[in-house]
Amino acid sequence: MKIWNGYGSEHSMNLVMIGHFKSEDDAKKTQEIIEKLSVELSGKIDIGTNQENFGSEIRDILKAADCYFLSPGELEHFLYDTHTRVEGDKIILETDETEVSAFFKLMMYKGAKVEVYSAHHYPDEQQDPQT
Repeated sequence: MKIWNGYGSEHSMNLVMIGHFKSEDDAKKTQEIIEKLSVELSGKIDIGTNQENFGSEIRDILKAADCYFLSPGELEHFLYDTHTRVEGDKIILETDETEVSAFFKLMMYKGAKVEVYSAHHYPDEQQDPQT
């Protein structure tokens, strides 16, 4: 169950983010970072809480993941309901959220070319993983 602590009109973005990496290994390593941060940040930060600083425990997690580019407010993105999968040299992230800058920054930092679109408006794009 997800409890929203803010105002929003609709949470059905059906957003797709695809990170095109130079190798399958780069895509897999980036997905591992996403999964690691999702697990390690759970229970340590609260969604909807205005974070202005990192505590030492959070700094240690980010240091181990080599993620010095994330802001305190972006950390909650890793706690949102997202689904990622690796297909060849791509990571495909799907979510109903609009706040995805943490994933975008991570993929860019790890060398990806990133595309983002709404599957509501481009439903055929999901059917063609070769794009």
